[in-house]
Amino acid sequence: MGLGIDSNSTLTMDNFRLLCSQYLFSPEASIYRAHVQLFHFFPVVCCIQSVITTPMGKTSVRSLLNLPGKLSWILMELVSPASFFLTLLLNKPDPLATILALPTTHKILSVLYLIHYLNRALISPLRAPAYAPAHIIVLIIATYFNYLNGYSLGSFFLLQQGNVDEVSPFWKLRFLIGVGMWIVGFAGNVWHEDVLYEIRRRAGREHLERARRKKDDALGEGVELVDAGAGRLVVRAENSGHIYEVPQGGLYEYCWHPHYFMEWIEWAGFLIAAGGWNCPPAINFLVNEIASMTPRAFQGVEFYKRKFGRKMPQRKAVVPFLL
Repeated sequence: MGLGIDSNSTLTMDNFRLLCSQYLFSPEASIYRAHVQLFHFFPVVCCIQSVITTPMGKTSVRSLLNLPGKLSWILMELVSPASFFLTLLLNKPDPLATILALPTTHKILSVLYLIHYLNRALISPLRAPAYAPAHIIVLIIATYFNYLNGYSLGSFFLLQQGNVDEVSPFWKLRFLIGVGMWIVGFAGNVWHEDVLYEIRRRAGREHLERARRKKDDALGEGVELVDAGAGRLVVRAENSGHIYEVPQGGLYEYCWHPHYFMEWIEWAGFLIAAGGWNCPPAINFLVNEIASMTPRAFQGVEFYKRKFGRKMPQRKAVVPFLL
């Protein structure tokens, strides 16, 4: 009986390894192209987002299928770097040699990719005071999105090893411009996210005895003015007790979601550095990020309208002066 269990277990593991090495993380050209083409259809999900409120973050809803926000965020974001590096390492007899054989520009881009997801999957959520619950459907869709993103980019790097013109002055200039944009976008994304985190930290530090006075002076329904002094506009929701404040500073003076916008700058820079139109995975990722974040940005604006009513400052949703 024991031998039978061991044999079945070994067979299952062998099948799983075969599935991973020959399909899920295989850099074979035809499989890579199929995954890239599949990624083209992801904006369909984003169109659905425009008519259905995304059940996560500030637009989270009560549901039996909700998961802890911080944990689900970490799990789904770790999929992308895991998929990326498994594609680089799983199919080669010498994983270290595989990485060392990459062109210098691809090594640098791999480091930038790792830095982004180290922050996005671990540092940022662990620094955040709290995350609202996320619906399980968000975890499922984001996991698949991140798998496609990591796999397709890792496969692209492997398949393009002999086709990188690192000697060309134009290539060098484009790479440097792209990396510069990535650095600006990454730094801007982190800074603007920290503005939101500081609002939550400050709400936890401040004593809110004065908040018990009910005020109904043009605010949204179900909120209470906490502090409008020193240029701050803060409300507390009656139904949950959560504190919401109009974010200020940086690009928050011009739009409600500058951290989204700066992330787009970051990945536009990555696209340029990776070869521009010659890097389909980077194009897919940037297009799908914009397509998925834009509906969330407009949903966020509606959220702020409900909380702050006529006191809400006039700002664009996500792109300063434009959108």
